[in-house]
Amino acid sequence: MSHWVVSDKQPTNVALQQPHKLIEPNFFLQYNQLFFCHSRSFGHFQAKEYNVTSGTSEGSAASHRLRQGLCLTRLSVTKLNHLVTGHLISCGIPAVSISPFGTWKTASKNVIQDGIDVIKDALDAGYVPVLHGDCVLDLEQHCCILSGDTIIEILAKKFSPKRVVFLTDVRGIFSCPPDTPGAKLLESIIIHPDGTMEPPVLTSVLPHDTTGGVSLKLQTAINIVSQSQGAIPVLICKLDSDAAERACLTGELMEGEGTKLFFKEA
Repeated sequence: MSHWVVSDKQPTNVALQQPHKLIEPNFFLQYNQLFFCHSRSFGHFQAKEYNVTSGTSEGSAASHRLRQGLCLTRLSVTKLNHLVTGHLISCGIPAVSISPFGTWKTASKNVIQDGIDVIKDALDAGYVPVLHGDCVLDLEQHCCILSGDTIIEILAKKFSPKRVVFLTDVRGIFSCPPDTPGAKLLESIIIHPDGTMEPPVLTSVLPHDTTGGVSLKLQTAINIVSQSQGAIPVLICKLDSDAAERACLTGELMEGEGTKLFFKEA
């Protein structure tokens, strides 16, 4: 079992232009339990414009504008979910769309109810769940954004997969933003028992990104490795590449192909 994430938040609602190497029936013949958590720019602009992330201090007394923003954000993220699920089905994969809204709930942005049982039932029945970050109802602020990264961290803790793989639009984690002069690919990152990492990484967040950008993804990866004491390795590499296929199938990367996070005992 593994998770992978499609992550490219630069363009506005740009759909997947072509099939990716991993979306092939043969891949699922070997690994019939696999989560797809995907996120691009879908939903981020609407969530930012309507301040869906912060919700309201008046609890259930949300304004019409906030409710409208939640609906528009969900319309956008489920649009991408539909595209991904549709392509998987066209490849002969028994994919089913599962949205967090309604089954996951938060209080002050902290998850207090998850939809794990729904996901487990789908897996046990032989289906491939297609998940995504979503708007959810929040007991304190009416609503918030539940990021795919947070979902992945909870799924990893519940299911203990063999590995978690993040597939992005760049080769892996760099010493600083990849478009910065002098940025170097970090092929390995050591995670210490206290959750600190070595070497340090300088990240950035796009203005419209409402879920923490690379920083949250990296923190999610650190948490998964740290909490499992290295039992669940995390790999980060480029989507639609030989490295991506190798990472998902074997849990290994060759030199220069990506980043792998390791746990180091004190």
